[in-house]
Amino acid sequence: SRGQKISSIENMGSFKFAHRMRQKTPMLLKSNKYMKQVAVFFIALIFCFSQNGEAQELKNGYVVLSKSDTIACKIVFGGPNGTDKTQITTITADVKEKIYKTKDKKVLAYGFDQMGVPFDYLFVDLGRKVETGFFRLIENGNPYKLYIQNNSEIVNGVTITTPYYVLFNARGDSIDFLVSGVSGWKKKLEEFLKDDPEAIENLKSVNRQDVLKFIKSLNEN
Repeated sequence: SRGQKISSIENMGSFKFAHRMRQKTPMLLKSNKYMKQVAVFFIALIFCFSQNGEAQELKNGYVVLSKSDTIACKIVFGGPNGTDKTQITTITADVKEKIYKTKDKKVLAYGFDQMGVPFDYLFVDLGRKVETGFFRLIENGNPYKLYIQNNSEIVNGVTITTPYYVLFNARGDSIDFLVSGVSGWKKKLEEFLKDDPEAIENLKSVNRQDVLKFIKSLNEN
């Protein structure tokens, strides 16, 4: 009858639908399993690069070892083992993490690129715990190269940052000086620049905030 025919058609449609679902089930299960694996991977990735609430950041860079070997690597910042004044953390092409302690003096220099801006650091051993370490290159000219290390201390609840400089001439001679009101930094520079009377004369009007500008002017002459 017509009712039986309709019922048969509906049953046939249900059968085909169920059959298609059975065929797709392994694929759906496989897809769900894959998605779970992807989710677990990204969770693990986030966990690896975010510990103690501080996200890690990798920057393309290099290190120069004491044997003068230059190694291309990623410089790690942030997290419990990130690069700071006490250490340099790197990840090489073989995905191995290596931490170099500043006190071990195994790294002569290192650097990285941040949004097209180079950050190059040189290890300078001044024989004093506070200043010995890495100084950033801020003027790479001829004949003078100027490096800086900013040292901070808390005085009466206020953080005071004092710049410490290392200046090299073309011969490789250097001078280091702390820029403060009682450090005598101008006298040190006068002695270092004694062969340049014009520079010594211009130094008289240089204040503490204009050290970089002054050295740039010497390279431009």
